[in-house]
Amino acid sequence: MRKFVAMFLFAAALLTANAAFAQNPNYTPGPVWRVNYYSIKTGQGDAFWKDVRENLKPVYDDFKKEGWLVDYKVWTNPTVDHPGDWDVAIGLLYANYAALDELDAKAATVVIKHFGSREAMMDAAKKRAELRDLIASHLAREVMLK
Repeated sequence: MRKFVAMFLFAAALLTANAAFAQNPNYTPGPVWRVNYYSIKTGQGDAFWKDVRENLKPVYDDFKKEGWLVDYKVWTNPTVDHPGDWDVAIGLLYANYAALDELDAKAATVVIKHFGSREAMMDAAKKRAELRDLIASHLAREVMLK
C-alpha cells in the first residue's frame, strides 16, 4: 500500500510540475508570427507588387476566412543597411503553434483553387522566385507583458 501511495504522489508531482514550469511570471504567451524577409530583384518592383496584389493577398484573405490565419501584414524597409538587406517583409499571424499543424495540406486546396491547377500554382511560384530573393524567415511568439 505504501508503495502505491508513493508512486501515486510521484506521478502527481510529475504531472503538476510540467504545468507549473510552463507558466512564465513575466509574460503570457500569445499568437505566433511567421515573418519572411525579401529582397526585390533590380527592376522587378512593379512585377513584385502586382504578384502580391493579384496572388498573395487573395490567398491570404481566403486563409483568414477559413480561420487558418488571424491576420497578415506587409512592411517595407526604408533604410537599407547593406547590399543584401531586405526590402519587404510579409508577416503571417497564427493563433498558436497548433494552427501551423497540417497547414500545408489544408492550404494547398485553397491555393490550387486560386490558380486553377497545380501546374499554374507551380508556374507562379517559379515566376515569383525571379522577382525576389528570400533573405530570412523567422518564427516568433508574440507575448503580452504582465
